[in-house]
Amino acid sequence: MAGALAVEHRATPPAAFQHAREIVRSGAKLDTAHLAGEVGVARATLYRWTGDRNRLLCDVAWAEVASLIRRLERAATGDGVEWLERIAAGFLAAIADNPGRRSFLTLEGDTGVRLVTAPRGGVRSRIVTAVAELIEAEVAAGRYTSPDEPHLIADGIVSLGQRFLYNAGDLSLNPDPQTARHIVQLVLREPAAVRG
Repeated sequence: MAGALAVEHRATPPAAFQHAREIVRSGAKLDTAHLAGEVGVARATLYRWTGDRNRLLCDVAWAEVASLIRRLERAATGDGVEWLERIAAGFLAAIADNPGRRSFLTLEGDTGVRLVTAPRGGVRSRIVTAVAELIEAEVAAGRYTSPDEPHLIADGIVSLGQRFLYNAGDLSLNPDPQTARHIVQLVLREPAAVRG
């Protein structure tokens, strides 16, 4: 039994990553030196496993977002445009009310916003890809006709989400939640203008 406990609690890259997720979820600031100590490895080992602090924060943020998208995908009813709209609305609502997101942005400030919104960063690009894949799956199943290329539609939806979510709900900078949902509906439903 003691051997099983030792194996269960031994330091591994997945264990370190999971502990980092727990720290961020709790609303605490992620300190990699502290994390290495709690996991029981040297900082150099943790760096080899997770990359630098910014990369680890991006990977943790993406893991949380990916988990949310999977839950919304399973829970959303209907199909085609209605299904996509329900996922988008659920995502906006879940992220807007998420205390972990608020804590993250408070603790990390402008750096945190840049980490999750940078076009080629470790979070935004993955969200755009995930949304594009949802759109593509509905198109492939014959349940949705995309008004334009799915990646472009996904990028527009994510841009709206960022505008709404990462400016602290300031209505002078963001639409209200109902307007945000309405704009997502327009992006998903309206045919694209003819490109010259």
